[in-house]
Amino acid sequence: MILSRLRWVAFAGLLACCIGWAAPPGQAATDAAAALIPLYEGASQPDDLVTLYRLQLSAGRYGAAEATLEKLGDLYRSVEPRRVPALVPWQLYARAKGHEAKGQAPGEALAQAFNELVASLPDDRIAPILPAFQVDLDALQAEEAKQARACPDPATARCAAPEALIAAREATAAWRFLLPASETLLKADLERRFSMQRVLIPTPDGARIDALLVRQHHLEGARLTALLNFTIYARDDWALDDAVQMAGRGYMGVVAFTRGKGRGSSPGPVVPYVHDGRDADTLIDWLSRQAWSDGRVGMFSGSYNGFTQWAAAKHRPPALKALATHATNAPGIDTPMQGGVFQSFIYPWPLYTATGKWLDDQTYADRDRWERLQRQWYRSGAPYRDLDRIDGTPNPIFDAWLDHPDYDRYWQQLIPYGREFAAIDIPVLVQTGYYDGGMVGALYYLEQHYRYRPDADHRLLVGPYHHIAMQTGVLASVNGEQVDQAALIDLQEVRLDWFDHVFRGAPLPDVLRDRINFQVMGANTWRHVATLEAMATEHRRLYLSGTRDADGLLFSALPVGQVAPTLSVDFKDRRDADLSLPRGVPDTRNALVFRTERLREPLEIDGLFQARLQLVTNKEDFDLQVDFYEQTPEGRYLDLASYLGRASYMQDRTRRHLLRPGRTQMLSFQSQTLTARLLAPGSRIVAVVGVPKRPYVQINYGTGGAVSDESIADAGRPLRIRLMPQSYFELGVREKPADLAPGSATGPASVASDGIRD
Repeated sequence: MILSRLRWVAFAGLLACCIGWAAPPGQAATDAAAALIPLYEGASQPDDLVTLYRLQLSAGRYGAAEATLEKLGDLYRSVEPRRVPALVPWQLYARAKGHEAKGQAPGEALAQAFNELVASLPDDRIAPILPAFQVDLDALQAEEAKQARACPDPATARCAAPEALIAAREATAAWRFLLPASETLLKADLERRFSMQRVLIPTPDGARIDALLVRQHHLEGARLTALLNFTIYARDDWALDDAVQMAGRGYMGVVAFTRGKGRGSSPGPVVPYVHDGRDADTLIDWLSRQAWSDGRVGMFSGSYNGFTQWAAAKHRPPALKALATHATNAPGIDTPMQGGVFQSFIYPWPLYTATGKWLDDQTYADRDRWERLQRQWYRSGAPYRDLDRIDGTPNPIFDAWLDHPDYDRYWQQLIPYGREFAAIDIPVLVQTGYYDGGMVGALYYLEQHYRYRPDADHRLLVGPYHHIAMQTGVLASVNGEQVDQAALIDLQEVRLDWFDHVFRGAPLPDVLRDRINFQVMGANTWRHVATLEAMATEHRRLYLSGTRDADGLLFSALPVGQVAPTLSVDFKDRRDADLSLPRGVPDTRNALVFRTERLREPLEIDGLFQARLQLVTNKEDFDLQVDFYEQTPEGRYLDLASYLGRASYMQDRTRRHLLRPGRTQMLSFQSQTLTARLLAPGSRIVAVVGVPKRPYVQINYGTGGAVSDESIADAGRPLRIRLMPQSYFELGVREKPADLAPGSATGPASVASDGIRD
């Protein structure tokens, strides 16, 4: 904060006139804003520039505000490009208020500003700004009231941040000015550019699919490729954004809602997953037979909508020619269970998506309800199947999922299974992130496609991205960690360029130059290789030794004569139900923590990790969670790769193979996520190896019975897992990561004695 208490004295007298500050601001507030402006005029940080342009607007300096917005836009383009479109409404407001100050009526001023700033944009630049006009005025007014309460008397030093109040008031004033006229102007502008058609497409069994079709007016009469997003997330504004983006690039943009959603009148309830493959096949065939169609359809979008693409591909519609997925959901693989373990974050999702024709945002956003449910279930020790009874609202879709803990026919019929992947001969692009829970599904499709069709044109782009980076843009920092400049790319533009390559013969985007394209965190560079295995140039084994130092157990070379590390978990103990961990601190409950010695030189870790754990346990089954981190010299933990799975499904996800208590046995698995990170000298590699006994995940008591029916009454004696000396993890490394991007803070590196050699 530029303004300190000491500097307050410089303008406290000027603000003393503002007796009625809680009322709508007039000349007094204008003068107060003007007094604050000099303190921010030399600002170079985004937050300070935001404050500056709002102060300038409040002071009536509209031209100066436009200049500051332009400066802020230039800064955002280099540090956080996703924020640039959000400045457009503010630029529109500043320009319109400037016209108004010159004598124009407010409506005329806004219309002229709109024509100058928005209507003049090319068609392919309209879609990114549409979400910027979707604002919650109630939330802005609540923020203004909050700031007013924090600053009831700005003429005293009790009000440490009058600029925050001015900024909040200006935000409310701006949107009161812009709404609803800007919505009308946007609607008219879109109708000027695009032809928009809403249709209901029949299915063979009597359902109807609600679809929006958008194309540029000047392409009427031309044969077009359709780009389709088939989604359960029925919201008209989201649909319009996506369809306009594709239409702006010269395609027929299509967004269709799954049966029962939107304006369709499909019979029966909304059921996620079950009908989508067949319905997508019908939809693609219908699109390909329209007079405007060139006979080709591509699909795009991610998460659940990534699943619908693979569900369509399972049916092999002839017109389907390309898939562009991101954060790709694989039902039965990553949700509702991962590695056979059900996770409770998915519990409210059916209530959100499947209880009506639209989305139940209010129910889904009730975080207190869902956290309370998880804690109550955990404390009670009730069977996992009782979640809806404890909640008090039936959840039949979730209950049906619990009836299929194996990866059985119920799941296999939804997406390609086994050799069905061999028949998928169309190009596929998948984008995911190291911080994206959807990476689990994305890698499953990738590996299965490669396994059954080794020459598949299936390209992966992965970087330090979160789950919705495709929709909202790449974050400048994730989990408090700054993202490399090289990773700040426009993922949507990459996708569109890839579609142009597939359908129009345009050059392949350089960032997709090979099948596996990954950004190395901390190295500010991208790498491009042909296979997941080629991400690393060699591998290092980390044996799970019982050797200890002050920090706990250490990895080592193959130990001789060491005490086997042993983990004990008491399933009856629920004293941790309300435990809240600080941000960035690993959860080490019911876990063993292994660390390497400190690295003497930089080390690049790339790809998946492999595990072979030789162990003895006293139960017929248990669930295992493994999380790898870099622990920096400063003590921060940075995510690497992870695994969550049920021991009895490690051999075969389609049916359980129970363990033999008291007998030595080997469990083999690989991580479900991958990483690419240049570790700093002085860092350690840390693995947290534990059993998930927490409020937000199903608990496996180890009886060998149906886990959803087990309760705390089945806990028995504590689970014990003894890890034998032959147990190890294997990590992929690049021993000499010398090809770093120009300007990288870290130069060439090699591995010295780092504590992880064979």
